Amino acid sequence: MTTDTLTFQAAFARLLTDPREIALFYGAPAGFAEKHALDAGQMAALQALDEKRLRWAADGLGLKRFLRMESYYPATLALLRRHGALAAVERSFILAYRPIKSERWSRSLRDALWFAELVERLVDEGALEIAYLADVLRCEHAEFLLWSDAAFGESANEFKTRNASRPFLTREEVLDAAVRVGPHVALRAFSCDVLPLVQALARSAEPPAPRPAPTLIAFGRVPGDERVQKARVGRRMETFLARADGRRTTREILAEILDPRLGHAEREAMEQGCCQVLLQLRGLHFVTSEAGARRPDLPEASRRSAA
Repeated sequence: MTTDTLTFQAAFARLLTDPREIALFYGAPAGFAEKHALDAGQMAALQALDEKRLRWAADGLGLKRFLRMESYYPATLALLRRHGALAAVERSFILAYRPIKSERWSRSLRDALWFAELVERLVDEGALEIAYLADVLRCEHAEFLLWSDAAFGESANEFKTRNASRPFLTREEVLDAAVRVGPHVALRAFSCDVLPLVQALARSAEPPAPRPAPTLIAFGRVPGDERVQKARVGRRMETFLARADGRRTTREILAEILDPRLGHAEREAMEQGCCQVLLQLRGLHFVTSEAGARRPDLPEASRRSAA
């Protein structure tokens, strides 16, 4: 039968997955036949289908595909639902993104990337004016990117193994160590402390009213697990981590970022605070360190002055 061909099956699949194809099929059947290279027998087979059932099946497949996002962005979908915007976003998603095959991602993971892209664009365009929606999406998307890539899991495991070789470090050892941030760690900025909001939305609880306050959160893959853990950090630590490439010691980085006019007591306090945060991040395996490591290109005099 002519309906057994790949050409026919591809056209039928487009009818089930693309609302524009249904509109073309019923609005301009000759154009649909020409576009998909269908003969008269194949078109007759499609036209014999009940229109209501076909539309119902297509709507059901589209909705099922969209609602898979609940596994990846539960708080984002909950916020859209609370503001009556979920159906409009679903329609935009189905129209904008065809379920085509991806060489790198499974269809559901690729759809998740497209969903985040769509919501971000709608927010930027002003089509979705929902307070803290961008923050909630950015938080869940950071988690999604880290747990969905196996390479980040390998990196987290490597850092755990390296840190296990020296489980305890003194303050002086932290200062003399070269710190390196793992590729399985991402730092994101938010307009509020988004974590309580995301947690409440994800469990369908009444979300708290966030207070606007710039917040930095470090996301990191959990070793041996697909989960992602989070840690709030300050602006100075953000600057420090941007330089933590494993080639400079903590003392050397602090010498670069701290105001040279600081008094001895102030500098000591900031060094102490930095070491405490680094030990916390090391306990999460966000960072690792090399004892006594030095940049090969750093002059000896600079090393002594940094100390």
